[in-house]
Amino acid sequence: GGYGGGGGGGGGYNPQDKVPSDNQIFVQGLPLDVNEDDISQFFGSIGVIKMDKKTGKNKIFIYTDRNTGQPKGEATVTYDDPSAAQSAIQWFNAKDFNGQQIKVSMAMIRAPPAGGFGGGRGRGGGGRGGGGFGGGRGGGGYGGRDR
Repeated sequence: GGYGGGGGGGGGYNPQDKVPSDNQIFVQGLPLDVNEDDISQFFGSIGVIKMDKKTGKNKIFIYTDRNTGQPKGEATVTYDDPSAAQSAIQWFNAKDFNGQQIKVSMAMIRAPPAGGFGGGRGRGGGGRGGGGFGGGRGGGGYGGRDR
């Protein structure tokens, strides 16, 4: 039971259900005063940035610090076309954006449900992890035997 509990650690795979996106890029090192328009003009020069149908705006997300709400100089940009995203990385990585050198890479996204086996296994792992707690309680059983 105890060992089974250890195996439950497999549930830890869940956070790694991330795969590189094919059309979304992750940008680091942006000036902190940058806004979506600046980003869309800069990165839109290499390809069409995807529109968010809900908002009618480009799919650009600027990361902010959870505690302060201040921008962190990081953003994701989603292109219509995967080849545009690849080009953007080759073209813009280590380039100058308003005087700051930026780093551009593929964004890591949650694996889509279509790759569901991975996700399923991860969740199964979580279940086994739960078994791990059972294992812990089982440990209490050993205590009982000690008495």
